[in-house]
Amino acid sequence: MVWEFAPTFDAAHRAALESGKPLIYVCPPAGWALAPLLRRLPPGSGPAPHTLVLVPDPADVGDVTAVARGLIDRVPVHGATGLNRTHRLLAAGAVQTLVCTPVDAVALARQSALALAGLRQLVVAWPEHMLALDQGPTLDTVLAESHAAHRLIATTDDRRPDLTDLVTRLAHRAPVLTAARPPEQPLAGTVRWFTTGAGERLAGALAVLDILHPATTIVWDPVHRERAAYDPLTVDPSVSLWEGTAGTGETEPTNSAGSAGSSTSERAALAIALDLPSAKVLGALLDAARDVVVIVRPSQVSYLGQLAADLRSLRVAGEADRAVDRALAVRRRMRARLVEGQLDAELLALGPLLDEYDPALVAAAALALRDDATVPAEPEASGWTRIRISAGRRDGIRPGDVVGALVNEVGLTRTAVGRIELRDGFALVEIAAAEAERAARGLTGTSLRGRRVTARVERR
Repeated sequence: MVWEFAPTFDAAHRAALESGKPLIYVCPPAGWALAPLLRRLPPGSGPAPHTLVLVPDPADVGDVTAVARGLIDRVPVHGATGLNRTHRLLAAGAVQTLVCTPVDAVALARQSALALAGLRQLVVAWPEHMLALDQGPTLDTVLAESHAAHRLIATTDDRRPDLTDLVTRLAHRAPVLTAARPPEQPLAGTVRWFTTGAGERLAGALAVLDILHPATTIVWDPVHRERAAYDPLTVDPSVSLWEGTAGTGETEPTNSAGSAGSSTSERAALAIALDLPSAKVLGALLDAARDVVVIVRPSQVSYLGQLAADLRSLRVAGEADRAVDRALAVRRRMRARLVEGQLDAELLALGPLLDEYDPALVAAAALALRDDATVPAEPEASGWTRIRISAGRRDGIRPGDVVGALVNEVGLTRTAVGRIELRDGFALVEIAAAEAERAARGLTGTSLRGRRVTARVERR
């Protein structure tokens, strides 16, 4: 079974690419989804890099680089996983397309290894994730120094309020190509997920098969690879592949009979997606199987939550099962926090570490830092506790914005919100002591006046 991802470039999109005018490309935050856009970029010549693809974190570097290397016109492509080697390759003229984070791009420019002013094309992939990671100033530096480059913005949704300022500055009235957008209403059906590194997805699929032991399984991979790579899966006759190619043909997922989905009697017991799917693909997988498991990176969980109405995590045995048990009270609090959800900002921050280390070790390190550094907050004498919000007067924040977010987004009552003190770069808000922690967690990751903010309880 084969699925091909090929959004339609109409006359306005083609004209923007040919004339060097900005273009907005709406797609899932996954490397495979960028392939149709990268394939359309005109190839460059000469020793210097002519195309720079900016991505939020090192995990995205690996995903996008793997896809770009499959496109003949993009070769030679280099993903910057280390500055020293990247510096040497750039100096040798061995790179035409460079994939890196904004932080690494600025560092290479400061070392005179990367001439931002000489770039022909600049692709900014998922800037909303960059802003959530506080990379806005660094991104602005790259944009200012590469002002002559043809700019293309890839985003999960061009209507996001936190992107209004960026889109206005870089791509005002630019044509929008919607390759895949989250649905207005999440898809019905239960979807389970777990996170793993980009290079460990095949091992993750094997772990799912060991845990669930389904009678029949469909495995979906959006990037077509050599069939030998699937040998650990295809040795099981109950497993069939639903391979993907990004770039030509129709966009409808089809099964071996040529129809999108299948009847209930023909449904497989399990479908495993080896990467973040689009809404259309996820819908087809839900039709094709009674149980669906998606393997994603931490930064993709939030997008997956927009696709599926009933999203649940799948526990996969690993290093955590061999770790020393922590106190029962700590486990209870962590379980309660996981059930509560709203961990988008934390997942984005931890994403690079989860690709470098076992997730259990990352969780253990986070818990150790909490135990070592956290001092319990002393209750205010008046019953109020202050929280600190990372946006203030110069961001255009008003007291009404803060109250509205706490009441409408977090769910506090108006009486639980006290005095609000606006400073230039932050705001201090008095919250009823019993609600302070919930208020800080709920505000983190939300947008105030188009700015993604974080919040924390002020410790005495």
